[in-house]
Amino acid sequence: MNTLSSLQDKIDNAKELDFGDILNRTFNLFKKTWVQGFILLLLVMVVMLPFFMAIFMPTYNSILEQAQSGNYDPNNASAFLQDQPDSFRYMILGLTFLVSFVTTGLMAGFYRIVKRIDFNESYSFADFFYFYKAKYIGKIFAIASFSLLIALINFAVEKFFPPIGASLFNGVLSIILSVYTTLFVVFFAYNPHLESSDFFTLSFKFGSKKWFLIFGLMFVTAIIGMLGAIACFVGMLFTMSIVYLPMYLVYKDTFGFNNISAIDKIGTE
Repeated sequence: MNTLSSLQDKIDNAKELDFGDILNRTFNLFKKTWVQGFILLLLVMVVMLPFFMAIFMPTYNSILEQAQSGNYDPNNASAFLQDQPDSFRYMILGLTFLVSFVTTGLMAGFYRIVKRIDFNESYSFADFFYFYKAKYIGKIFAIASFSLLIALINFAVEKFFPPIGASLFNGVLSIILSVYTTLFVVFFAYNPHLESSDFFTLSFKFGSKKWFLIFGLMFVTAIIGMLGAIACFVGMLFTMSIVYLPMYLVYKDTFGFNNISAIDKIGTE
């Protein structure tokens, strides 16, 4: 079983990883896991549906009323969300945390399944919900709280900075943190025995060392995954899960899975 110190030692001694090799293996792994990836995105979409409805339904109703009265103005429609009261923003923050909480557990379950497929171990649909147990809930809560913190920063920037500057800052911040937020889930999925603070420590340390490699892999696979948009966007449910696979391979090549706990061995026979 990995400890914080042993994982930190592996980060310090991490070897150079080959971008092309990981990308090629990502395609091979995707062939084995695309069904499970589709299920993950389907579950995430179901969870996020209320979130999008809460945000866009008021805007949709406003646009519909303007269209029916013949006074439709795109500028008024785009500014609708900015004119909402603080209570609406608080609701968005709450929904952001809820979505992050649910998707964190689902993604950790997906990474658990990916590992089992890669090592020819048995798995089941229930593995998607493996981490929704009392001993892990607090750790999922901690990871989800980081997404809430990002949302709070975004709201604060939008309130005190001009729209263009705020959008630019939030966009850059999201790009920078995308590597770390994904690593949170990966370290949690494969080291759930560690403390919540350990996931952040390891993710920032390892992410800072391999940021350009990881982000490059995520960027390329995201473009490939978006090719599903050709099939009226529905196809993206089948392809977008590829973006999660390079992170698994990066973790596997750096840390390995030699030490498997007794809990992980249950059900593999």
